Amino acid sequence: MKTLLTTLLALALSLSLSHYAVAHDDLWFDSQTHPHGGQMRMAGPFHVELVTASGELTAYVSDHADQSIATEGGTARATIMSGGKRSNVRLSAAGDNRLHGTGEFAMDEQMTVVLILSMPNHEPQQARFTPFQRVTGQAEHTHDHQHNHGDHAHHH
Repeated sequence: MKTLLTTLLALALSLSLSHYAVAHDDLWFDSQTHPHGGQMRMAGPFHVELVTASGELTAYVSDHADQSIATEGGTARATIMSGGKRSNVRLSAAGDNRLHGTGEFAMDEQMTVVLILSMPNHEPQQARFTPFQRVTGQAEHTHDHQHNHGDHAHHH
């Protein structure tokens, strides 16, 4: 009986902590509303929300629990394919959990941005964004508990 209780407690603990190691696919991210109105993708241990504006890219970095991660010492390199051309933009820390960069690039419906994120004490991570295209279909959410990724106060 003691072994069963220990096993059940270990299982309950692992399920409650699994929220922090959850994997979401692009479809799931595209079905959500994000804090800055951008497109969210996973980049290794990070969630990255990319906001595009004319000649500007801003990336907001958080962990898998959507808690902001300071970008001090971090950089990113974006390759933008848009308007039949390829452009590169370097992003640097811009306070809080933001990386920001400017450059010349077209913004069109087919725009694709490949971002390589370099954060201190982590291997570089890559994420691919299609800011004006959303993935549609059946979202994959690989854990079963209730939470709202748009709300930073998590209740478990």
